[in-house]
Amino acid sequence: MLDNTSYNDFVERVYSSSDILKVVSSYVSLKKRGHNYWGCCPFHRENTPSFSVVPDEGFFYCFGCHKGGNVFKFVSLIENISYGEAIRLQAERLNIPIPQKKKSAIQVKKEQEIKSLYKIHEMAQNFFHNCLTKTGYGKPGILYLQKRGINKEIIEKFHLGFAPPGWDKLSSAFIKRGINVELLLQVGLIVKKKSGGHYDRFRERLIIPIADEKGQPVGFGARTLGNDQPKYLNSPETALFNKRRLLFGLNEAKKFIRHQEYSIVVEGYMDAIALASSGICNTVASLGTAFTVEQCKKLMRYSPNIYFCYDSDAAGQLATIRALSIAHGSGANVKVITLPDGKDPDEFIRKHSASAFTKLIDEALNFIDFHLYHIVHTIDYTALEGKLKAVTLILPVLASVDNSVESNGYIIRTAQTLGIDETDLRSELQKHQRKSKHSNLPVIKSMKSIDGTGNDAIIKAGRYIISKIWREPDIVDYIMASISMDEFTDKNHREILSYTVRQAADHEPVSDITASELLSDTAYTELSRCIVENENNAETDLLDDYLKTIHLSYLKKSYLEHSLRADELERKGDNGFQQELREIQRIIKEMDGVN
Repeated sequence: MLDNTSYNDFVERVYSSSDILKVVSSYVSLKKRGHNYWGCCPFHRENTPSFSVVPDEGFFYCFGCHKGGNVFKFVSLIENISYGEAIRLQAERLNIPIPQKKKSAIQVKKEQEIKSLYKIHEMAQNFFHNCLTKTGYGKPGILYLQKRGINKEIIEKFHLGFAPPGWDKLSSAFIKRGINVELLLQVGLIVKKKSGGHYDRFRERLIIPIADEKGQPVGFGARTLGNDQPKYLNSPETALFNKRRLLFGLNEAKKFIRHQEYSIVVEGYMDAIALASSGICNTVASLGTAFTVEQCKKLMRYSPNIYFCYDSDAAGQLATIRALSIAHGSGANVKVITLPDGKDPDEFIRKHSASAFTKLIDEALNFIDFHLYHIVHTIDYTALEGKLKAVTLILPVLASVDNSVESNGYIIRTAQTLGIDETDLRSELQKHQRKSKHSNLPVIKSMKSIDGTGNDAIIKAGRYIISKIWREPDIVDYIMASISMDEFTDKNHREILSYTVRQAADHEPVSDITASELLSDTAYTELSRCIVENENNAETDLLDDYLKTIHLSYLKKSYLEHSLRADELERKGDNGFQQELREIQRIIKEMDGVN
């Protein structure tokens, strides 16, 4: 076992031995342009290169999807592994021996507990699977699966199982094998009786193991074969089983999602299994819960393109709209596969065919088209009241389109579909956009309207200053003497600056390794952008100009704040407005000095 200092030395050795340009080039075709190397980003689809690597600094950044970091961050993203696993993988590639980092007693205990949870889930998966495939208990499950067209290959692929009848078949078998009752209760395989004792949670149900991305079982879904309620019974939330973060089938689907460049999200386990058995293997299910931001981000690691195919009933369509909002808001490219008949994808494929479903994929509706489709099929827009309701629903969707050519096309199509005047629709859209813009404005107006620089100029100045500190850490005292931390409007910039100030105070160097450990993910990514974006300015001294830009912007913001406060106090008859006026005069004098 090594102490933490020795482990940190190991990480530094791997880092210093790693050539980020060589590593990235093994995945991405790069061409040198200026000081940087450029290529098409491997993390999102693009035709024009926006992905840049700065070998001398050891950073990469994509100006399209805003991912960035050092060589370890790149490996973790491209291989979909943790940061620590990326360090170990890079060490293996460089033939550097991997030491064992010293762990505290609490860490060792926690790891042992997690290992026990994984082990018991694997044991339970094997128990249910053997019951289905090797005992007479599983006959009802086999007949049910055959009826739904699920063959042996799919049974093995998803490790499907069957919970035998009786109150204690699993618990008795596991207790005999030395498994602690408390552990069985903790993972929800058994349930406490009010009168004392316990019973098996799953009985006479088809068992669908739910695995994490690595394929390790972490929970179970259990479907009744009769009329028992609920239709599906799931494992309770545990340290391993969090429905908001898990997607059924992702461990099997991820390689197909990457290859086909899109994922299909369905509502139920059997929908995902049915599609996989028909050769449509890039499918996942959202565990019967509403689609979440966490699930969306997980899918977007493999492809930014997400197709939803929920049930065609009213509840399924409302769930689709909610899911679209989450995915679209997270930056995904979304489409909807609409089912002309049949309640769900499983039923549609059994009634028609896999090729018929593939055709529906090709005809999938985009974000705008689906909303229009849904409005047309749920609202009677022939009357005035219906038209008003339809327009109210479609306006926020139309307002979300940034591209003016695309927006114009949708306005024309919407007006024609709803039978309304195109000019009237454009007028209402403009009103909606003005109202939304006004409602989102803070009390203090846009900085652009105050001093003509705009927030972009402030962010640009902040990025230059951070890149300057990174390359010349000794100037941090000069910068902090010139302006205060609060004058930086971006919270990530403040976090990065706080890190550099702490390192200077502790007489510790700023380094990529410590920054990746001490900064939040968003701040570390922003640091990457600061370095990459200002590589061409590395030898240009713009520091004083940018410090002036930030300080002047801060003063003008303060001027407006005190002016508004003075006006308010004067209207109330409060003599405090005179103090505000004196502060305003002080700010004006300081602004004159800066100018």
